[in-house]
Amino acid sequence: MTDDRSLERAARSWIEIGPTQAPSRAVEAALLRIDTTPQERDLRIPWRLPTMFTPARVAVAAVIGVLLLGGAYTFLGRSNQPVVGAPGLGASPSPSLGASSSPKASPGLSVDYTTLPGWIVFEHFGQAPDGSTTKMDTDRRQIWLVHADGTGLHELAPGQPVDGKYAPDISPDGKKVAFSSWNNNVQIWEAGIDGGAPRLVTTDCSGVPDTCREEEPSYASDGSRIAFVRGGHGASVIGIRDLATGAVTLLEPTRSKDADGVQTQPTWSPDGSQIAFARVKDDAKTGEPLGSQIYIVNADGTGLHQMPLDQGRPWGDPEWSPDGSRIVFTSWPIHEFNTPDVNVYTARPDGTDLKQLTDSSCGGCGAPSWTPDGAHILFWGPTTFWMMDPDGGNQRPINAPKLTYFGDKLGYGYYGYLQPTP
Repeated sequence: MTDDRSLERAARSWIEIGPTQAPSRAVEAALLRIDTTPQERDLRIPWRLPTMFTPARVAVAAVIGVLLLGGAYTFLGRSNQPVVGAPGLGASPSPSLGASSSPKASPGLSVDYTTLPGWIVFEHFGQAPDGSTTKMDTDRRQIWLVHADGTGLHELAPGQPVDGKYAPDISPDGKKVAFSSWNNNVQIWEAGIDGGAPRLVTTDCSGVPDTCREEEPSYASDGSRIAFVRGGHGASVIGIRDLATGAVTLLEPTRSKDADGVQTQPTWSPDGSQIAFARVKDDAKTGEPLGSQIYIVNADGTGLHQMPLDQGRPWGDPEWSPDGSRIVFTSWPIHEFNTPDVNVYTARPDGTDLKQLTDSSCGGCGAPSWTPDGAHILFWGPTTFWMMDPDGGNQRPINAPKLTYFGDKLGYGYYGYLQPTP
């Protein structure tokens, strides 16, 4: 998503340091801002509802003018200046550990992501994206599916369960979607991706949020188990459920009091030996997030450790690559933090070789997930779903005219995942 402040920052960056990458990314971000409504950045914390004030046309005119100026800089030989990294918590100017902070964004016109096979599965709240409902309701949590070319838009298991649903994950064979119910009873469910009534997976947890809740399921690569978060009584812990037997193993070393941080977003290594997850700490009085870090634990509960990344930034949204060599994540968990400075990074599981893939011209890029073949990264960009190469190249919207499910007239869609098989 983009906002007028992000366009202003992009313009200022061009003026102060000169152009450092192809300008079409900023142009696309500006054009996507035209004729849109005030934006909501959820994400799952409804008190974060920023409104955008500057007229879109002024923002676009400013960017285009800056791009012309940037062209002059290029002509004068100022195109080799370093990229300024997006500021993080505590205004850390750049990532540590020898990170590459130069995105390889090259949104060439030859790149066409509309031909992607299978379904894009995504969270949504507010009005239905197909126009079937018009009332804005932040508790109307749904999961929707659409093809990359914009066809086939429909809701997964409409009205079931009645508590709504969020946090989807697609099974490795592409046939099922696991998700959490949202409202009064927070439990894990599973539904066929092609339709049918969902079945309740959680069998030994009431779903009452303050007592026992299960949420944010993640399939193991063989589809036999899911990792999830179990919370209640002021604490949370990572659990593993065997889908055949229903047996649950709680990884007790991951348990922490909510005051010290809530577990979220577990993701399996492809060999099934480890689970990465984020731990988000909130202010005990206001509920506002204070920080977030990524942890890794062995599937038997041993070896818990924090991923060694720059401590000045609240890292989140982790997902392991299909080949196990890297983890993609963000500099702010997009569902917890409201900031246009969120960006997408990757690193090896040991924290080395940190690479920044997006930059501040994005205006807030997050919620990344790997495509099943590991060839691309799907992420939430300015108002719509974007795709890029693993090194950050070829960044562009998948199909902005048809896949922009964000705004007061559309509700709010984010956290997308691509079906593993067509």
